[in-house]
Amino acid sequence: MKVLQIDNLTAGYGRIRVLHGISISVEEGTVGVLLGANGAGKTTTLRAISGLVKSEGSVLLDGKELQGMAPDGIARLGVAHAAEGRGTFTDLTVEENLRVGAFRRKDKAEIATDMEQMYALFPRLRERKTQKAGSLSGGEQQMLAVGRALMLRPRVLLLDEPSLGLAPVIMNDLFDTLARVNREMGTTMLIVEQNANLALQIADYAYVLESGVISLQGPAQEIASHDGIRAAYLGD
Repeated sequence: MKVLQIDNLTAGYGRIRVLHGISISVEEGTVGVLLGANGAGKTTTLRAISGLVKSEGSVLLDGKELQGMAPDGIARLGVAHAAEGRGTFTDLTVEENLRVGAFRRKDKAEIATDMEQMYALFPRLRERKTQKAGSLSGGEQQMLAVGRALMLRPRVLLLDEPSLGLAPVIMNDLFDTLARVNREMGTTMLIVEQNANLALQIADYAYVLESGVISLQGPAQEIASHDGIRAAYLGD
């Protein structure tokens, strides 16, 4: 079953068109990854899905059209967007940030259970739960951004450059946790990532975006073995 289905999506800023009719689908319980150079349109794709930029075409979540909906309405339907740059509420504590992620939910008992699950996934957050988010390291803030998004219990989790600015060991730990989230919680994901090595290791399907168009797509293992991709993104 396709959780997210994008068809002929165009989007941009003012008169500048960034996306030129792209189509992407993400099956339930899978991880899709969107690769591409800076300026290719990866972030714009996620922002269009979330209703943060004007776009044309079709964006379906569980068969329901999202086009024309406000970002808050899209989030209520189950699209969680962990934007580039983490976007934590720096003056709130770790625990308060996680609760903000669940503010649209009414199931208080289940929220408490999910809070414990986030602390199990990210033990560092438990250690820091009373600290303000602004005092956390970059890696801890990224963990918090992912945990907060998961508190929505999303139908699809959109992650924009989760490894940006992180040390290699922190990047590896984060992607190991994302793989665990997908495996154990069944969370469907669409990840924008420049570190193709890491992203392709946990992905089921991959798209390569160049100048606002999809230039290549296929199962992640096939994309990882593609000579052009290896030369451009994998350092071979």
